[in-house]
Amino acid sequence: MAKKTSSKSKAKKVSARKKAPAKRKRVSKTSPKRSRAPAKRTPKRAGRRAPSALKAAAAISSFAPVVGQIAALAAASPIADFDWKNRGVAPLGYIKGMAVTYGRVYCKFLADDATAAEMAKADTHAPTLDALSLYTPEFQALGWSNETTSADTLRHLFVLLIGLGMRESSGQYCEGRDYSAENTEGETAEAGLFQVSFNARSMSPLLPPLFATYQASPSGFVEIFKEGVTCKPKMLKNWGTGTGKEFQQLTKEAPAFAAEFAAVGLRNKLGHWGPIKRKEAQVIRDCDTMLRGVQDIVDSSAGACEALG
Repeated sequence: MAKKTSSKSKAKKVSARKKAPAKRKRVSKTSPKRSRAPAKRTPKRAGRRAPSALKAAAAISSFAPVVGQIAALAAASPIADFDWKNRGVAPLGYIKGMAVTYGRVYCKFLADDATAAEMAKADTHAPTLDALSLYTPEFQALGWSNETTSADTLRHLFVLLIGLGMRESSGQYCEGRDYSAENTEGETAEAGLFQVSFNARSMSPLLPPLFATYQASPSGFVEIFKEGVTCKPKMLKNWGTGTGKEFQQLTKEAPAFAAEFAAVGLRNKLGHWGPIKRKEAQVIRDCDTMLRGVQDIVDSSAGACEALG
């Protein structure tokens, strides 16, 4: 007779995926830079919430309700369970964090912030410099246009940015430098979701002031980005000395800063990212749908932009 499984055992199995991210296996390298293994997660979410998930929920609740609404929208989006090529399913904190960060940047765009305007500017038709220009065929295949300075262009940039983060760090906000490379100086050591180095600030005159602003007030939704991520000591280590080392630390302590910094960089010097040059960053329609939902929440919520900072 088949052995019966107790309801308690079933519950433990269902909730096991919430307790810690699966170990990442190395995959064959697709480029000289790196090839990161997927952070696997079972698509279906059910059962009791693991301690890490409970902590993330508590962190979100400490923000204004609009942040919780955006995080809930992201968690329910199909992109939260999307199987990224060679990377697997993203940490849930990455999807939630990028959605909330987009809400902040969208608010900046509505307020005529210069950095957000730079992200949202019309296609420059410079495919060696502007990532949106390079990816024009991919955007057109989805019926998207970036010919005007608009919220649509800003949103499409973030769709590409989300794909880039999965290629560069598998959505792990605390990712450290690429150990297969020899960039160990403060100026050149890469860090964070998008593997950016401090010398990349030369890509735009807007980047040094952005760095200074976040240094003065490093509020970057890190408690949201933490969900589903385990940071190892080698990831948290910052290299070199001086301001470059501080830059690496800030990308990890304020992931929203890392996203804004990379977003400006993508519009000005795409060559900093091998996965962009090789068109390995995926552009997924469900990302756009999720970000449209974020815009709707911001547009319909009084005080949303004040809450998002």
